[in-house]
Amino acid sequence: MKTTIDTLRKHASTRLRRETMSAAAICIVLVTGGALTATESLPALSGTTSTSAFLSGAVMGLCAVAAVITIKNIVDLRRALSDDRALRRLYAKENDELQAHMEREVARTFIQIMPALAVVAIFVGALVSLEAMASAAATLVFLSVALLVVKAVYKMRLQSEISDAAE
Repeated sequence: MKTTIDTLRKHASTRLRRETMSAAAICIVLVTGGALTATESLPALSGTTSTSAFLSGAVMGLCAVAAVITIKNIVDLRRALSDDRALRRLYAKENDELQAHMEREVARTFIQIMPALAVVAIFVGALVSLEAMASAAATLVFLSVALLVVKAVYKMRLQSEISDAAE
């Protein structure tokens, strides 16, 4: 299938909208989390002061990293949408087969070692406090459920693409 510049621009525009919505959601979480932490209104952070500060700092740090990555993606997409050459370069970079293979292998390896990482995270959390251990366990459960949801969505999307192609 030959990809035209208009198709590339359409895909980049769709991704830009998704990235912008993600950035807005992350910023809302950061502002809300910061406000709740500053006013000490988070009910789950009623343990020891050091544990509460560590947990809220870790969550805020993860959100900040996610925000920086999302904003970088938005800048790259905006730059690509303003210049056809940059759009082609972005498409080529994102569709590099070697890079895609490496990312699949990294993801596969991470999924395979996730149970061991879970045990280590819960053990290290138990060394810190009960709240940290519960936080690590809850995070792992959340990530596992999120992984299953993403897998199901991709499977449904693939099946719909196959059925559309058959028609």
